[in-house]
Amino acid sequence: MVWKGIWSFILGLFFLYLQILVMPALALFKAIPFILLPWMIYIVWTRPRNFALIVVFIIGMMFDTVNPMTFGFYSLLFCLLVLVIQEFRKPFEAESGVAKLLAIGIANFIFSVLQLVMYGVTFGFDGELLAKSLVGFGYNVIVSIVVFWSMQLISKVRLTINND
Repeated sequence: MVWKGIWSFILGLFFLYLQILVMPALALFKAIPFILLPWMIYIVWTRPRNFALIVVFIIGMMFDTVNPMTFGFYSLLFCLLVLVIQEFRKPFEAESGVAKLLAIGIANFIFSVLQLVMYGVTFGFDGELLAKSLVGFGYNVIVSIVVFWSMQLISKVRLTINND
């Protein structure tokens, strides 16, 4: 269990650095894809709830240091999303593809709405913010599906070494 914890944290650091360094270059109409969401959904889907809460909170606090104006928002939002996704996935089978897609959609919807409200209260609601939020929601859903299923595929790959 300790190795899974270390691996989850290292994977979170990898996605955190991707979010900070690479994702701004992939912006579409000023909407930056949020790659930490599919990582968080993957952690919730594969790890126990308390463990996922701890790892996601730590990575959220690290991401909050990049955005000092909204410090604490992302760590709180990540913990809220962990609890929502954990409760959402309980009635479904562990390998249900439909449940995973619904979890991705719900997590992205909640994230987009709360981020829209937070930025709207901070900077003021206008048409540009709403348009950016809608484009960001669609872009995040597509990126989340690709990244989540890539992580699912990679996690199922096993390396076998045979000495002949």
